[in-house]
Amino acid sequence: MRPGRVVALVVGIVMVLPSFALLLGGVALGASYQLWRDDSGFFDIGEVRLATDTAAIVAGDADFDAAPGAPDWFWSMLDTDLRVRATGAAPDQRVFVGLADSNDVTRYLDGVAHDELVEVVGVRSAVYRSVEGARPAPPPTAQPFWIVSASGAGDQEFRWDVEGGTWSAVLMNPDGSPGVIADVDVGVRSGVVVPIAIFMAAIGGVMVAGAVTLIVYGAAGARRSSSEAVAAAPVGQAPVEPIPGSG
Repeated sequence: MRPGRVVALVVGIVMVLPSFALLLGGVALGASYQLWRDDSGFFDIGEVRLATDTAAIVAGDADFDAAPGAPDWFWSMLDTDLRVRATGAAPDQRVFVGLADSNDVTRYLDGVAHDELVEVVGVRSAVYRSVEGARPAPPPTAQPFWIVSASGAGDQEFRWDVEGGTWSAVLMNPDGSPGVIADVDVGVRSGVVVPIAIFMAAIGGVMVAGAVTLIVYGAAGARRSSSEAVAAAPVGQAPVEPIPGSG
């Protein structure tokens, strides 16, 4: 078997699994985004019940970090919108939900007991990190630094065109009193998801075709070498007859 065919066979085998993964990943991404979007085009990450005995729940840098330092054109290209919806646990319960620069949120809640959201576990449980404090929280509705916010009874929702910076989302009672409980739903909408899915599927398809071609080419060489080896192998030898007059 020629070395070139050996290399082709090995490269094809190595390529085939990541190629299929890329192809299937693109198909799955596109299908999921199309199937699970709501009427407004948002893909729901899921609703979770958040509750605390303190004055606020903060989803900080780890959850709402928009990669500071990225140029404005990068976020315009991504064309991504974030939707946060909060509903009080009781029908007449009023809630406040807002988004602001993380530094402003840190200064606002300095000395105020609150919880930082660490991880969401299922739909009814979350892991928090407690921050101690004794100062009462000023009403969030009176603060000027919120980029977007919503407050009131029933479903409260804000939408935000994602931009560069480090942001924190905050859930509170409108008057800043302790004891917050609400169902929170987060949705994301992006104009680049479908193009990315198509690109992944297309590149994956080309790579799969290339990998299969290399495998077929290398395997054909292996079969040819095997056939030639069988044809060259001695099956048996007839007795050698002496040539007359040679003795």
